[in-house]
Amino acid sequence: MATLHQLKIKNFRGIESFEQQFNKGVICIIGRGDSGKTTILDAISLVLSSSWMINIYDSDFFNCNIEKTIEIEATLTDIPEKLLSKYCLYIRAIRSDGSILDDMESEEATSDIKTALTIKLTIAKDLEPIWSVVTDREQSPISISATDRGKLNVFYISEYTDKHFSLTKGNPLYSLFKELNGGEDEENNIILDVLRNAKNTIDVAISPQFETLISSVNKTTTALGLNTSTISTAVDHRDITMKDNKVCLHEDNIPLRLKGKGSKRLLSLAIQLIIANPNGIILIDEIEQGLEPDRVQHLVSMLKKYTNFQIFCTTHSRDVIVELPCSNIYIMGNEKSRLIPIPKDLQGCIRSNPEAFFAKKIIVCEGATEIGICRAFNEHRQKSDKKNFSCLGIRLTDGGGLNMIDRINGFHLLGYKICVLCDSDDKDFISHKENFKSAGITIIDCEDNKCIEQQFFTDLPWNAVIQLIEYRIINDKIGDKSIFDSVYSKKTPKPEYFKDWYKTEDNDLRAILGDVSKDKDWYKRIDHGEVIGSIIMTNWNNVEASKKIKTIFNNLTTWIDN
Repeated sequence: MATLHQLKIKNFRGIESFEQQFNKGVICIIGRGDSGKTTILDAISLVLSSSWMINIYDSDFFNCNIEKTIEIEATLTDIPEKLLSKYCLYIRAIRSDGSILDDMESEEATSDIKTALTIKLTIAKDLEPIWSVVTDREQSPISISATDRGKLNVFYISEYTDKHFSLTKGNPLYSLFKELNGGEDEENNIILDVLRNAKNTIDVAISPQFETLISSVNKTTTALGLNTSTISTAVDHRDITMKDNKVCLHEDNIPLRLKGKGSKRLLSLAIQLIIANPNGIILIDEIEQGLEPDRVQHLVSMLKKYTNFQIFCTTHSRDVIVELPCSNIYIMGNEKSRLIPIPKDLQGCIRSNPEAFFAKKIIVCEGATEIGICRAFNEHRQKSDKKNFSCLGIRLTDGGGLNMIDRINGFHLLGYKICVLCDSDDKDFISHKENFKSAGITIIDCEDNKCIEQQFFTDLPWNAVIQLIEYRIINDKIGDKSIFDSVYSKKTPKPEYFKDWYKTEDNDLRAILGDVSKDKDWYKRIDHGEVIGSIIMTNWNNVEASKKIKTIFNNLTTWIDN
């Protein structure tokens, strides 16, 4: 068992240089597309591997440059006493501020420190892995064996968990068996003893069944001049493969390796949680694989309770991150040199817009109407043979009203490319726009003092205005007279209702419709916004180039395709 305090990576796959310190608890790593998050788990698994040989290829070097050596370095605390005793000359200290101290004779080394060892894996262009214990002191590295690394009991739950249910040496089930039997004694292998006894039992049982066969063979071979009087039937040692310890878990006589992916991963995790107690490292790639959403959420909520462990996991699932507090979620930075913790201010955004955190680029929409309009715009792009949002790694997120400023700042801090689609009628937000622009955030907004509803009623051709009114009439199911009364309720004197009152273009009516649609929340739903966006796109060629609504979508197109 052990706890990973610090991880350093150089020249491994998509990571040129990485350094990160970790605490205990669940460490959920998410990223933007192919962000290298799984590389972090692979690096931990390799440097702490209990195998003496690992598969490394030229493609595992950063940019395939084999001239730069792969270096993975793990500094560990909570080390088993036997390892500390064996590598006592290489012990390091972790101070309360997280810094690593090598001078064990200094005053700092005598107060509030944890003992630690640093294991380093280096792989040069000959592809031969070398594991060693190192310090920053002037002393040569010392080799650490696969057996000693195996005492750390670090296992990886990934696509290949079948072997985890076999009592083969080096597998988690075997490690658990040894631990429960108090056994570091490599000479006393109970599994081999059981298999040898089983072979003897099989041999005794089958021998009488073949006496006639053996007698016939003996008679003939004797006649040919060969004495075979001592031959018998038995199971070949090679065929029983005792060295591989082919004892594995079954359920109703069916090997557990034949169960579903989700069940196998949960079983493997259960074994590792027992091994890791009271301190340990567990690695889970794509924790949601094979599990239904409710089981994923239950699993994550349970893992949060194992506060003494370090549970490293990656995910692409909203069901995972909505179950975790921000303090447990990290995003791979754009430069891939560190993991960025998610600020507490974004906890509400995680719960309401979890998908956005897996994107490369984010359009922050002021509200539901803007989200719907953007969804319709995305549909229009696909019909025009342009790349869709998903292909470009773009997600829409709700600004959250009063939380909009905090959400924009939070996403920007995390390194996302951000576009803000917003109104221009909120004085508090207007004061922040220039600061956002200076920070490199794209702001696409309406004309001064206008919201999006007022903008499209001002700018769209009258045929589109008619479609918007008739959609409202159909949606309300109350007839055009009721809409008429609502539109002119504040006008003095109020005009008399007349048929087709909205069919003739009128600039005053445009302004009234914009104000009423805003005040009455006519289109404050995503599905309403989708209809509006569809109407805008249908009438796009008839929108005058000078209109603000034209500029909004042209600017949005530029940002999307940039």
